Amino acid sequence: MSGTFPLQAGFQTTNFSSQTQSRVSVSVSGKTQRIKTGAQFFSFKLKSPRMTRAEVDADFSFIAAQDGQVEAFTIVPPVISSTKGTASGTITVQNVTSVSPAMSLAAGSRNIGVNSDNAGDTLKKGDLIKFSNHDKVYMLTEDVNFDGSTVDQLSFYPPLTTALTGGGQTITYNSVPFKVYLNSDTASFSTSADGLHQYEISVNEEI
Repeated sequence: MSGTFPLQAGFQTTNFSSQTQSRVSVSVSGKTQRIKTGAQFFSFKLKSPRMTRAEVDADFSFIAAQDGQVEAFTIVPPVISSTKGTASGTITVQNVTSVSPAMSLAAGSRNIGVNSDNAGDTLKKGDLIKFSNHDKVYMLTEDVNFDGSTVDQLSFYPPLTTALTGGGQTITYNSVPFKVYLNSDTASFSTSADGLHQYEISVNEEI
């Protein structure tokens, strides 16, 4: 069962992490060789507030219907999914080739050209963003200050997994949705003596 998970007030995001797969080999002389062996993805845990039976049943039925780790769904984690900056306007990807080196829109690029229709908008290092043409979420590695007219550079990690051909894509920087799957085949919730319930789920970003 896919769909969008409806987070209620009081949820906490815990243990947010960036997962990068690599292989390290050490020679007899002690020299190391390190290579990246897979795509980067984010993972995190969500802890619910203490809930009534009706509230936990509504959530738990959605979680159970994911068939463990089989299905993917969309979720907007609280707090971390919105910018620490002042941005409120529309931020649009620009196809820039007149600078050297060009801010490439090709897959593998870590820097692109963008502009905002609001002078004074800012995005901050560590903010999460998503481009309108694919599901992968990225993290900014530098602050960005927009003047509302010129093209600014947006730097992020990981490198683009999908090209932004031609530009024109918009960027989500508040309530950034993640496409995720559960990282366990077991779903459970706890019950306390006062009749309230609580659960925690761990999810991985789907690539």
